Amino acid sequence: MSPLFGCNIDDKCGEIIDKVIDDNRFLLVIRFDSGGGTNQADFDGELVDDIEVNEEIFSSFEEGDNYCVE
Repeated sequence: MSPLFGCNIDDKCGEIIDKVIDDNRFLLVIRFDSGGGTNQADFDGELVDDIEVNEEIFSSFEEGDNYCVE
């Protein structure tokens, strides 16, 4: 997974609402709005998910930043 700075409709993008280090795992807690984390036909609302990233990516982002995964 890598951050994308220009999100398109096929990307899953959301706001980082928390950052967690758990047992040497770097997790970004992302809130996907309007079904952005799943098929919009199946879901219309908010989805929160933990995205595991490497330490460099973890350090590059702050709470409130937008983050996209493929």
